[in-house]
Amino acid sequence: MADPAVRAAGGARPFSPYEFMLAFRYLRARRKHGGVALIAMISFGGITLAVLGLIAVMSIMNGFRAELFSQLLGFQPHVYVDTRNLDAERVDALVRELEAMPGVLSADPVVQGQVLASSERYQSVIVVLGTRPGDVAALDVIANPSPDGRTGLVEGSLDGFGEGHNGGDTIILGSGIARRLAVGVGDRVTFTTARGTPTVFGARPNQKAYYVGAVLAAGVSTIDESAAFMPLDQGRVFFAKGEGTDQIQVRLTDPDMAASMVGSIGALAGPDAAAYDYTQLNPAFYNALEFERTAMRLILSIVVAIAAMNIISGLVMLVKNKGRDIAILRTMGATQASVMRVFLIVGASIGVLGTLAGILLGILFVVNIGPIQDFITWTTGTNPWDPSVYFLYRIPAKLDWGEVAFISIFGFIVSLLVTLPPAWRAARLDPVEALRYE
Repeated sequence: MADPAVRAAGGARPFSPYEFMLAFRYLRARRKHGGVALIAMISFGGITLAVLGLIAVMSIMNGFRAELFSQLLGFQPHVYVDTRNLDAERVDALVRELEAMPGVLSADPVVQGQVLASSERYQSVIVVLGTRPGDVAALDVIANPSPDGRTGLVEGSLDGFGEGHNGGDTIILGSGIARRLAVGVGDRVTFTTARGTPTVFGARPNQKAYYVGAVLAAGVSTIDESAAFMPLDQGRVFFAKGEGTDQIQVRLTDPDMAASMVGSIGALAGPDAAAYDYTQLNPAFYNALEFERTAMRLILSIVVAIAAMNIISGLVMLVKNKGRDIAILRTMGATQASVMRVFLIVGASIGVLGTLAGILLGILFVVNIGPIQDFITWTTGTNPWDPSVYFLYRIPAKLDWGEVAFISIFGFIVSLLVTLPPAWRAARLDPVEALRYE
């Protein structure tokens, strides 16, 4: 074992080659200790599958979140500025100032209002946005439609939108509204405002007929079922806004910067305008998404911890079987710390190797999720991912290296912690008691 000088100094240095040699020898148990080897294999497989599942599930959730945000934020602004208390000149100046800010992609002045939309047979309450024709054309969902034709202008075009007196009478309907009203390109739809225009005879609701120039599919049901567009000038006339606007809708180059840029945008807008980002518009929805990710990460982390608990069973059996060897090592000069390190290496090796295998398999699963889906479809003869239900042809999966790093560190730490109790028990073993009946 260790030479006398080393023993005199208090034992071999920590994690010396002989400790690793003993640990790996114990991992290669003989047939009579096959139960220990079997538990070690089960522990390795359990940790591998748990880490694989954690990476796969979190990647799919990240993929769904990214797909949802790309569709939702391809239409929806990232920051809103309430301009109802600002005059027209200040709004125009503010639009120019916002567009000059670093990180701002566009700043679109809009008017909006709720109307009753009526066709020849049906009617529905919708929200109408009055915006500049160029701003509509620049929307990501219109400028970059999906290759499969599910998002973008599914009928008609922007030709004629914004042309004519006060912007003309051509509108764009969401696909869900067009379906509900049973109208298409060229059909007439009548808008009736909920709030009336003051007259000498009292308030009178505004009513006007418009013609459908295009049908827009944003890929998000809450948008497709409730939103329509008309030119900004026409919106000001129809909603009796004069030269004013209701909002400036700001779109950023990176939607994740919205929360950090609200303050600077609000400071630029001044005290008469309020600024808020898209998460504040519907906080319950975005908080639910974040809570779901956190809860799923916690649940699957517990699964990893449970899988690592099998290491304790294997080490307890190994300590029991190797009691005589431990006693001999102690009588030959091995310290309690040295014995403890040997069994720490045994348990940690199982956990670390299982975690590494799970990480590798998890990354391979996420990278090849498309071929895996195709294989399942081919072997079962059915498509487990129906695009008519999910509006996606592929299971979305996005590998987040931050998540992989968290899973790796968590797996390593858990694997080390679960080895401490049996390793400590091995170190505390009394050589005299262990050899008494040998």
